[in-house]
Amino acid sequence: MSVFEYQAINQKQQKISGLIESDHIKNARIQLKEQELIVLTITPTKQHSAKAKRLFQKHLSMADIAMLTRQLGSLIQAAIPIDQALNTILQNQHKKHLVKIIKQTHSQILQGQSLAKSLNSNHGQFPDYYIATIELGEASAKLGTILEALAIDIEKQQQFRRKVSAAMIYPMVVSVIALVVVYSLLVFIVPQIAAVFQDSGQELPGITTFVINLNEFLTEHSIIIFSILLLLILSVKLLLKNPNIKEKMQRLLVKIPAIGKVLITTNAIRFARTFALLYESGAPVISALNNSAMALNYLPMRQAILKAREKVREGSSLFSAFKQYQALPPVTLYMLASGETSGQLAKMLNKAAQNQESEIDYYTTKLVNIFEPVMILIMGGVVLFIVLAMLLPIFELNQIPL
Repeated sequence: MSVFEYQAINQKQQKISGLIESDHIKNARIQLKEQELIVLTITPTKQHSAKAKRLFQKHLSMADIAMLTRQLGSLIQAAIPIDQALNTILQNQHKKHLVKIIKQTHSQILQGQSLAKSLNSNHGQFPDYYIATIELGEASAKLGTILEALAIDIEKQQQFRRKVSAAMIYPMVVSVIALVVVYSLLVFIVPQIAAVFQDSGQELPGITTFVINLNEFLTEHSIIIFSILLLLILSVKLLLKNPNIKEKMQRLLVKIPAIGKVLITTNAIRFARTFALLYESGAPVISALNNSAMALNYLPMRQAILKAREKVREGSSLFSAFKQYQALPPVTLYMLASGETSGQLAKMLNKAAQNQESEIDYYTTKLVNIFEPVMILIMGGVVLFIVLAMLLPIFELNQIPL
């Protein structure tokens, strides 16, 4: 099957464009005419170039998805057909990557595809749980309501991520500034002072010799050092694309107390919110577990939930299955048990997510408050070490008898 790009006029005299799959360009024209479209242009797209475009294609941010979902939900709840709703959103949208995705989705809708399948045709731009939830909305004839719920869920995700990111950015910025200051001292200030000592022929203290040697090393090998660092970063990014390596690295990272708590808690929150949304939308438990697990970035938790899913499939309760594989933190696990017993599973999981969001917000704020003075002490200590290394020879020079 080949892919063809087309421009056409629909029944409402609107110019539309999109992609269509067919075995031949003539059959593609016939398919478009059957959809009562007047074809203006139709050209084959090169498969390799399409793959390359997808590789470098800008991905939708969660903020873009939230905005699109909320607008679409509001229009559908106002009894506006999906194709018209998408067209209305398109007319008021100026982001190129988002316009392209809406056009592609609109084109698929006009070809008779469901909204879920149309969105899924955008090559991974929308998460699996998002597509699954929309499928449930279409099947239950509650698409507008479910889109509104999805938008609220994504906005909560965004709000939580912003809080965590804001807490984590500050220590990173302070660390980078500290490294730049120390590097600048060693590379630009130390050589000028060292030149004076070397010209005097004075025997230098060990601490001063160490700093001068460090300066010479950094100056001579700075390009190699930066190249190795860049290569290391790229190698890690490449290795993390392998699920097995990524899982092993995550298991190591989680042993670091601060990182481990944030990683586990944020993924537990993501699971609780996603599962609650899918379950409340009418998804079968097995399907909801599968899609919720696939929404997680922490692979050990994902694998544990997928194993628990198989136990649930065999007839086990959610609580016993999750407890067996230690799939969730104790707080989330016991809220799940409470919800399962009381018949308020979605409500209790949303409450668990809300409680843990408050907990992680407090925890990250506390970490930053601890990190700040520690980083200032470390930076001050390093700068003091360099300053002492430069001042000691001056003190010794002043003590030499005339």
